[in-house]
Parts: sequence; C-alpha cells; structure tokens
Amino acid sequence: MTTIQHPQSATTVFLDQPPSCLEFCPEAPDHFIVGTYLLSENKTEDGEIEQSKTGSLQLWKLDPVSKALSQIQRIAVPYAVFDLHFHPRNKSLFAIASSVGSVSLFQVSTTGDASASPSITQLWTKQVHEDPSIPALFLAWAPQNWFPKPAADGFAVTFSDSRTAVFGTEGDIRQEENIEEWGTYEAKQMIEVWYVALSTNKGTPAAETQNPAAIPFMFTGNDFGSLHTRRFDNTTELEDPDEHVSPMLLEHDDRARHHTAGVTAILPLDVPLVDDAPVLLTGSYDESLRVYHATRRGEVLAEEGLDGGVWRLQLLNTMRIPGSDDPSNVSEYRFLVLASCMHAGTRLVRVTCKQEDGAPNWGIEVLAKFTEHESMNYASGVWEGGQETAQSSEILCVSSSFYDRRLCVWTVGL
Repeated sequence: MTTIQHPQSATTVFLDQPPSCLEFCPEAPDHFIVGTYLLSENKTEDGEIEQSKTGSLQLWKLDPVSKALSQIQRIAVPYAVFDLHFHPRNKSLFAIASSVGSVSLFQVSTTGDASASPSITQLWTKQVHEDPSIPALFLAWAPQNWFPKPAADGFAVTFSDSRTAVFGTEGDIRQEENIEEWGTYEAKQMIEVWYVALSTNKGTPAAETQNPAAIPFMFTGNDFGSLHTRRFDNTTELEDPDEHVSPMLLEHDDRARHHTAGVTAILPLDVPLVDDAPVLLTGSYDESLRVYHATRRGEVLAEEGLDGGVWRLQLLNTMRIPGSDDPSNVSEYRFLVLASCMHAGTRLVRVTCKQEDGAPNWGIEVLAKFTEHESMNYASGVWEGGQETAQSSEILCVSSSFYDRRLCVWTVGL
C-alpha cells in the first residue's frame, strides 16, 4: 500500500473573483487560463433582491522553477464563466460556456519570442440556447472522427433545463457564421445536465481515434445521479445532406442505480469494450470515484471515496504494461488522474486494471491529498512544460477554490 502524500503549497495567491474553471495552454505551457464567476446582489427601490452574474478570463503565468504566479491579462465578461476547454487539435483555441446560454471561442496568440507573453483574443460568441436565462453548464469538444464526415468539427454543450446540444461545422471553426446546431437531445425530466463526454472507441486496447470505423459515444450525467449513454453508428453513409451526426444505434439511462447524487464528471477510458460496452471513470456529489461499465443497467467495477464531491477529473497519463507471455497483449493499464473534489480539495489518484485469470480486476488508489483550500475546489490543472526544469518523477499542480478565491501551486512526487 502506497503512503498517501500530503503536499503543501509552494505559492498561494488570491483572485479578485471566484475561480470556476482552469486549464493550461497547450501551446504556451507555462501559462493557464482561469474562468471566474461572481454572483452579485443588489436591493431595488422596492426592496427586492436582484442578482447578476459576471465573470472574467484571466491569463496567468507559472514559473516552474520558482513556483511564482503572475497575472498576464484579464478580460471582463458580462456573464459567469461555467466551463473552459482547449480544442484537442487546434490547440491555440479554447471555448467557454456561460451563464447566459452562450459559447464563446478565444485564441491564445504566441509570437515565438520566449520573452514575450501570449495574449487572449475573442473570436466569436454564439447563443447556443434560445433562452439566455438558461445557463450552459459544460462544453466538450468532439474528438477526431466523432462526426461521420472527416472535415467536421464541433462540440457538445449541456444546459440546466436537461438539454444537450451538438454544434458543428465543416468549415473553419474560427468563423461564427459557420457554426450550426446539428443535434438536440432532450431529457425526460427537467434537471441540470452537469457533464457531457464525447469519445470514440474501436474496441481494441489502443483505440486510434483517427480510424473512421471508431465508434462514437456520448455520455451525460445529470443532477438526479443518472448516467445516460448514446452510441452512434458511423459505419453507414448519411442519406440526408442536412444530417451531420450519425444515427443513434442505442440509447440507455441507468436511472441512478449506482450514483446516489448528481453525476458531475465522466472520463472515458481507452480500454477495450467489455461485452460491447465502454468503461468510464465517473465522479459524483456523493464523494465517490467509480470505475463504471456503461451497460444498459450499468455496473460499478471499482469504487473509492475521495472525501468530497468529485467535480472534475483530468487524465494525466496512461500506461500499458505488455504481457510477459505475449507482448502484443496488455496485462495491465495504469491511469493517473487529478480529481477536483469540492470541499475536500484535490486528489491525485491511480486507477489500474490488471488481467487476472483472464478477467479484468480494477483498483483505485489515492496517491496524494492537497487540502489547503478552504472552500469548493472546482478546478485544477497540471503543468506540462516538459522535463527541462522539472524531474520526471514530480508533478507540478495548480488548484483553485471558489469562495476564498485561492490559487495554489504545489508538487507531488511519484
């Protein structure tokens, strides 16, 4: 049993607004973006309380040697920022989901001069829900060839009224006029859909997402604790030129059989389909991390309490250990995951799958707990700047907490 580490912060700073999301810039690895969410209340002349939500996007620089933080740029926005993700292929682009039912696309520009700081530019804002009082809660970019046409690109977004929608284009994603709604998926009950994950799977240990035969999946989790699985069929050509998403092959909801509170994080794992169904990691308000087999009724393959609601999961590393008898077979998978755990702080977790007697045996092990945050840890990230100034056995993390507006830098050894 590994001794759990309890790292301490090397640097702590406090923001001007509560941080709701955070992600490092792939093309400027010493920099990260923070989205904020400020709820303000004002009393009217009639004595009623009016609420307004505003926010900002903040570009910060992390010095990986001194662990110092410095703010480079701040853009105020007239809404709260709920979610933020960089594009998986156009890595200078990132999109945000907002409290007014819109999605905005931004670009991080770098000059190539190491001494010059990058900058953020807004490219477009699109109203993705017709009612601006309905917030967009989460955004997920589509992986390569999730759409049936190779040139297509887009994202899924969830809302507080139970809707999930898919938007895309076969043109330049940087042009707002190219973006169209390609599919809408309504739930049977009016409830927040906290999370959507899009994935492709070939059903082999090394799923190559560039393979056109890869199977597209959509997973959503709602506030009732239900996990919804949709599988699409992109093996047949679309007959209607106005169709852009493959026809749905199957759809099922586990009816909250396995999560006792809202499903707030879903991480598809790159392992073979088991009985023709994928394996996921899920996080929930009920404070548990689960290895979840997404069958019609669902099945929990492993479970570990993380002491706080598991709001976000970030996959840091995947290892495949070849079999001793046949190196072409994988005898063990190891997934290193960073979990933002609301009131409990941040956790570093290793998830393993070992082949024992021909059957997979899943396990979850907590490696580190960072507990200096004094309120909700909704967002964390890991510096991926390479090994020039950091040992390969050390992970450099930035984590945040909401109400105390705190950013912390800390390291953990492996």
